[in-house]
Amino acid sequence: MIERNHKHSGRCHCGAISMDLAFTQPAEAMQVRSCQCDFCTRQGSLTVSEAAGKAVITIAADQLTTYSFGSGTASFLICARCGVYAGVIMADGDKWLSIANARGLGIEAFRNRTGAPLTHDGEATPDRIERRKSRWTPTEIRYTL
Repeated sequence: MIERNHKHSGRCHCGAISMDLAFTQPAEAMQVRSCQCDFCTRQGSLTVSEAAGKAVITIAADQLTTYSFGSGTASFLICARCGVYAGVIMADGDKWLSIANARGLGIEAFRNRTGAPLTHDGEATPDRIERRKSRWTPTEIRYTL
């Protein structure tokens, strides 16, 4: 049994998108990432995920906008009401994987962290998907009305 006893919660500015995270590691031991693609740098993203963790994303269905670019293999979750970039999801068969934008969600435990700059330019699509599968958090998505 995996002990996921390091819990964090966050939400977009208006609360239409929220994430509950349960990780096996304390926040200070986790890698915090800062993707250097044009989209993420414009958003000031600071992302976290853990393959052994669990995420529950609750979304007001009428307030969600998604955005995909590049390889089109993932969808960025953006609140249609307040504009916050909350995270990214990717389908893995009939399951979901995600990363959380700790800055956009206002997750306190990661507030003062500096993200490790990462660049994925030139990464082949199959390699990108495998990297995500090895790092991103297994996720349950719940839609509300």
